[in-house]
Amino acid sequence: MTRPILRLLGSLSLLLLAMGPASAAPPSSPPPGSSNESPSADVRRVQEFQSIGVDRRLTAFTGTVLDVNDRPVSGVQVKVFSDGQELAAGITDGSGVYDMRSAYDPTADATVLLWFYAPERALMTKEIVLHESRSSAANGLISRCVPRATLTPGRQFRVYLFDPSSRNKELAELDCLP
Repeated sequence: MTRPILRLLGSLSLLLLAMGPASAAPPSSPPPGSSNESPSADVRRVQEFQSIGVDRRLTAFTGTVLDVNDRPVSGVQVKVFSDGQELAAGITDGSGVYDMRSAYDPTADATVLLWFYAPERALMTKEIVLHESRSSAANGLISRCVPRATLTPGRQFRVYLFDPSSRNKELAELDCLP
């Protein structure tokens, strides 16, 4: 009796593999609650996308990267990670500005980091904790010396990248050096 069932399951799995992945089409009508306001409206709208019938909101991760002398730093890689998985990536422009959009649920129990890596090795990599999971916080997995910030709608981050000596000075002021 089990042999015919196993054959049936094997045949079905081969059939599913042969069909390939399914893709969802975007909605043909505007999402409920959308308006026909002018595109020049000053407030950025949260975009929505559909993925296999599930609506998810895209969150803006925007800001400016500067050096210790308040000069913009261009070419900085900016990434958003949630529990170790990359959600979004971008590079700062000539004015040090980055603007990325990604699906993000602020109520999820996940550790979310913004990560900045300058092309010049003279500036140190920096990370900012946007949200720390309960288990990470309970086990002290992220140092108290790693800066934290709250992501709120419309908030833009101003991030300073330091050279090693300036970074050590900042850490000493925070009592984070051994």
